[in-house]
Amino acid sequence: MEIVSISETPNHNTMKITLNETREDMKSNTYTSAEEGQPEFINALFDIEGVKSIFYVMDFISVDKEDEADWQTLIPQIEDKFNQ
Repeated sequence: MEIVSISETPNHNTMKITLNETREDMKSNTYTSAEEGQPEFINALFDIEGVKSIFYVMDFISVDKEDEADWQTLIPQIEDKFNQ
């Protein structure tokens, strides 16, 4: 799975990350922590300090950050998780 684009949303604490794969089950989920049974890439993103929650639907995720976290620090770490 690869990142196609990263775009801002009206909420300054949320970024939309478009992926090159579409979810096969056509469901949506909101994740607030790493847990067994979740997609591996979702759990990997929770290893990043400052990631608060992740909404996953269709071909994108929305990543919410903690108020004190900085996108300039988070985005390169998010990209690294997809490049591993």
